[in-house]
Amino acid sequence: MKLEDVQNRSFDLLCRIDDICKKEKVRYFLHAGTELGAVREKDIIPWDDDVDIKVLLEDYPAFRKAMKANLPDYLRLVEPVDLQPSFFDFMVRVIDLRYQLRRETDEDRYYKNLQNHIGVDVFIQHRIPDGKAAKALAYSRLMFWYGMGMGHRYRLEFNKYPGLSKAVVACLSQIGKHVPVDRIWKGYYRDIQRFNKKTSRLAMRNSMQWDGMVDTAWTDQVAYGVLRGREFPIPAGYDAELTAYYGDYRSPPKDRGIFNQHLDEEDRYHE
Repeated sequence: MKLEDVQNRSFDLLCRIDDICKKEKVRYFLHAGTELGAVREKDIIPWDDDVDIKVLLEDYPAFRKAMKANLPDYLRLVEPVDLQPSFFDFMVRVIDLRYQLRRETDEDRYYKNLQNHIGVDVFIQHRIPDGKAAKALAYSRLMFWYGMGMGHRYRLEFNKYPGLSKAVVACLSQIGKHVPVDRIWKGYYRDIQRFNKKTSRLAMRNSMQWDGMVDTAWTDQVAYGVLRGREFPIPAGYDAELTAYYGDYRSPPKDRGIFNQHLDEEDRYHE
């Protein structure tokens, strides 16, 4: 599938999600590159091949219920447990079952091919303790569940993990092989709910990125950005958030290879 097709169909899917959230009065925000596109480009970033949104943890049950009740049969809300007995990550996605991103591989089939469709990534933002020791302890707890999940991955690339982390991941993934994915997801979700009840201005997403922590004040209010002439909700603190993520975000990067790529290269740039 060509990049232009992916962007057009992803935008249509985003509009469907936006319509449902408006109908059901569910709060969400554009996120990451999609948020950046709405602020800087007023469109999807030209080289981007996915769409990201963010839902606060306290709003996720309502978001989940709204999607389950209103999505047509060809669209599907995919949670980590839907891939079991395999595990990819803690991301939630809304996918369009009609369109595959790339030629199906053995790895795609291992994940029931649910990772290989046009979709919108749903990041769940939750609070985390802001004291130095408490924050490290909470993050370690979440990494424990993530490491357990790695035992159900198609392939583990241990060279991605530095030093002691490699041994920790190897150990946890071996243990995790014997723990069902639904128990891992429930344990992780229970912990983030517990952290979310704490009074804290520090938050993180379910992508397990230590450097992706944000200030909860940025999402206290809603602002609006524009994609293709249509308004979508973004955090009122978008300037601080995008600066934290990208630095000088108003200047497009010269190296597009720093972003995740989901399409085959020959499809992405084929005219």
